[in-house]
Amino acid sequence: MQADEKRIITDEELTEIVKVAAKAGADAAMEHFKAEKLKEKRNRKDRRLHNTKLLIRHYRTFKEYVNNAVFESEESNEDALGAIEELMWEPRVTSDMIVESIKRSAARTQIIINHIDGMINVYQDMCQKSNSEMKIRRSKVLYDMYISDTVYSKEQIAEIYFIDKRTVYKDIDAACKELSVLLFGIDSIN
Repeated sequence: MQADEKRIITDEELTEIVKVAAKAGADAAMEHFKAEKLKEKRNRKDRRLHNTKLLIRHYRTFKEYVNNAVFESEESNEDALGAIEELMWEPRVTSDMIVESIKRSAARTQIIINHIDGMINVYQDMCQKSNSEMKIRRSKVLYDMYISDTVYSKEQIAEIYFIDKRTVYKDIDAACKELSVLLFGIDSIN
C-alpha cells in the first residue's frame, strides 16, 4: 500500500475500535475516581488529626472560657453540635477560624470540652488496660502537657518521665493519632 492510499474501515472494525476506546476511557475514569476518593479520605484523616491537635493545644483556653462565660439560653444543642461537625467535614476552615468559632459560643465550647474530657478518660483507660508502659506514658505526657491544671514545659515533662524533649512531642503525636479516632470516629482510621 502506498502512502497516498487510504484504507476504508469496515463497520465491524469501527465498532471494535469504539468498544476498545470506550473501555479504555471507562477504565481510566474509574482509576482516576478511585485515586481521588483515596486522596479525599487521606485529606479528611489528616484534617481530623490536625483538628485533634488543635483542640488539645487550646484545651486550657477553651476550659477557661467555659468556666468564665455567660451562657446564652437560646442556644440549642444542635447549634453546638455543629461545631463538631464543622471540625469533621469542612475542608476550607483554617485553624484560627475553628478556634474563634468554638470560642464564640459558650454552649458549643462546653459540648466540645465535655466530649474531649470523655474521650481523654476513655483514652487513659485504654492505655492503662493495655499494660504498655509506652502507651501509659504517652497518655500521661499528653495530659500533663495540655490538659492538667498544672502547666508544665516540655523540659519539665521530659524530666518527669525521664525522656528526651523530642520524645515529648513524639509521644504527643502518637497519643493524638489514637485520640483522633475517639474524638472523630471511624473516619480517622487509615
